Amino acid sequence: MNLATLRVSGTDAALDTLKKTLSLECDTQWSKGDISRNGRKQESSGFNSTIADAENPGELLRLIRIFLAQCKDKGIVFSKLNLEAELAIGFSVGDSKQFFAGVEFAPSELLSYVECGITLSVTAYPTSDEANTEEDAA
Repeated sequence: MNLATLRVSGTDAALDTLKKTLSLECDTQWSKGDISRNGRKQESSGFNSTIADAENPGELLRLIRIFLAQCKDKGIVFSKLNLEAELAIGFSVGDSKQFFAGVEFAPSELLSYVECGITLSVTAYPTSDEANTEEDAA
């Protein structure tokens, strides 16, 4: 798994504008006042949208760069829209297909996150061939 998910929260109107401007498909969404899985009341509306799902970290970074360029081209600055945004990057590691994974961001790429007002989160998720074999057998 090499996945990048955009998590955005804010007002319904700002979220709708963002989704239309960037043509985003929502994987999950919630409304202000909804009860989350951890039992807390949502303080604002929001959604998650998959930005990239790639076979390898290099392809993942390429797709993320395209997304960031699109944000810059359309003048999207999340904080100016009163939105909070996080790009969560996840890797599965520990199996024969991808024993380890990493990404490297150039200073200019990190600046793009700042300019767009996006928080960056990177997480590795352990997996193994044993788990994949069990899934294949099912």
